[in-house]
Amino acid sequence: MNCGIALFIYDRPQCTKKVLESLKRNCIRELYVFQDGIGDKTNKTGWEQNVNLIENINWCEVHYKKNEQKASSLDKQIITGINRVFEQKEEIIVIEDDCIISNDTIAFFEKCFEIYRYNKRIISIDAYLEPIEVPEEYEMSVIASGAPSSWGWGTWKDRWLGFQKDFAIIKHIGDAMKYNKMFDTCGYPIKKILTDYSLLSTWDFWWSLYVLLKEGISIRPIYNKVYNIGFANPGTHTFGDSPWVVPISDKKNIEEDPPFQLEIEPWAEAGFKNFYQRVNEGKTLIERQTYYRGCLERWLELKQQGKNISDVLLKKNIDRVAVYGTGTIGKLLIQELVEKVTISYFIVTYKNANDFMGYSVYEYQEEQWRKETDRLTLIVIPGYDIDTIKQMVGKLFLKVYCVDELFDNI
Repeated sequence: MNCGIALFIYDRPQCTKKVLESLKRNCIRELYVFQDGIGDKTNKTGWEQNVNLIENINWCEVHYKKNEQKASSLDKQIITGINRVFEQKEEIIVIEDDCIISNDTIAFFEKCFEIYRYNKRIISIDAYLEPIEVPEEYEMSVIASGAPSSWGWGTWKDRWLGFQKDFAIIKHIGDAMKYNKMFDTCGYPIKKILTDYSLLSTWDFWWSLYVLLKEGISIRPIYNKVYNIGFANPGTHTFGDSPWVVPISDKKNIEEDPPFQLEIEPWAEAGFKNFYQRVNEGKTLIERQTYYRGCLERWLELKQQGKNISDVLLKKNIDRVAVYGTGTIGKLLIQELVEKVTISYFIVTYKNANDFMGYSVYEYQEEQWRKETDRLTLIVIPGYDIDTIKQMVGKLFLKVYCVDELFDNI
């Protein structure tokens, strides 16, 4: 085995520390670390704390590369780092500073690298599994997928050399969409992304597109092995809760080696397609982030004026609510309402856990929460989706308010 494990970090030591702990539990012997340089918006204290964390690693050999200045993009940093590792290694595992991995993740990669080295249709190995349902009768330890993931992934040098982050690849998309059914069945939103210029600059989009154009396959474990903590810290381009975040499963893969030849199972194809379509419908990422930031700015302004959301609700004779959504704003809402307005439970579109800050969490399709809702007011955190949420559950509640609507009433 000739594999290099690459960790990409910047200025979030609170994340880096947890990711390093997970790598240590995997008993790795060697680690390549790439740290982006200091820019105008860098948290210099966090950046220096990261330096200290890496320089004090004594449980494996470390190859540490710090950029002299901030890279022009995350893409450039990651692609440059991958190419550096491939100057010495034939395989790579890529971990970013917000991806905690399970204790058996590296062993999973090593087994897959060994089994699929000569199956050139397998282009990417991924430790992350989207929240799709795996049938109980499915006995293999891996699932074949079309589009790969960028949360804990790996590949071989020969596959990577075939990949070129080149906008000229767009020229081939037309024919590929006609003849490669994966563009229709995998659920990957190619047409939407090609009109969202902010996504055209991301390396992982081009990597996914490359795999699809090659009619390749990415491998997923049947149990998720990656937990992304960047949304809560928060990440550079992330904010709020996310349907993508899935807890690491406490179940272990079947020990038997998966077969050399793999195809995408019909149930998996449908599962991935349905998930991608759900998370990519509605507002764009930029629109969602703009909405959340606007809420926080308005909230801070009102707090500085000594005003409180609970006062608005009590003036409306509302002393008990349910909340749609969780995330950072959900935490702030709990703090705002505590001891004044009772939160009965939280509702989400995709559930990652059964509780949030001590409160029960239900998916909107579950039946447990649908009792006496006609006496409850629903507060919707993702106000950009208010019309859709009203259609799904709004009629069950006495009243429905967006968070930003409450700001306007203070």
